[in-house]
Amino acid sequence: MRNCVTWIVLFLLISCNSGTPDEKGTFVAHAGYVQVVLFHMEQRCESCDAVERETQNLLDEEYAEELQSGEVKFISLNYQSEKGKQAAKLLQAAGQTLYVIKGDSISNLTSPAFMYAHTHPAYYLDALRKELDKYLK
Repeated sequence: MRNCVTWIVLFLLISCNSGTPDEKGTFVAHAGYVQVVLFHMEQRCESCDAVERETQNLLDEEYAEELQSGEVKFISLNYQSEKGKQAAKLLQAAGQTLYVIKGDSISNLTSPAFMYAHTHPAYYLDALRKELDKYLK
């Protein structure tokens, strides 16, 4: 029994590692450009890391021009930091979430992002592409 408890504790410590607490960017309300906003916790699991990694890779590979021009910005915020709390309050975010935003339009991609970025990234990336392309028209 004691060995089983040890394995469970070890699994939990490994599955939600202490990811980089660095924040990228600042959310701007009613911006005229597309913002991909990821809220994460300080303790980050594989799914959260995958969402950030897959999002950044897609933006770098397929939307590099838009990133360079400032037409698209990726913002990764620790939900528990002051900066993250302020943005979460404005967006009514509750915990780990992913939004694609332009002006007053907000698309919530939390479900496909956190359900599929780690296990079936193509499904998540298709959903993200669709929202980005909609806002970039």
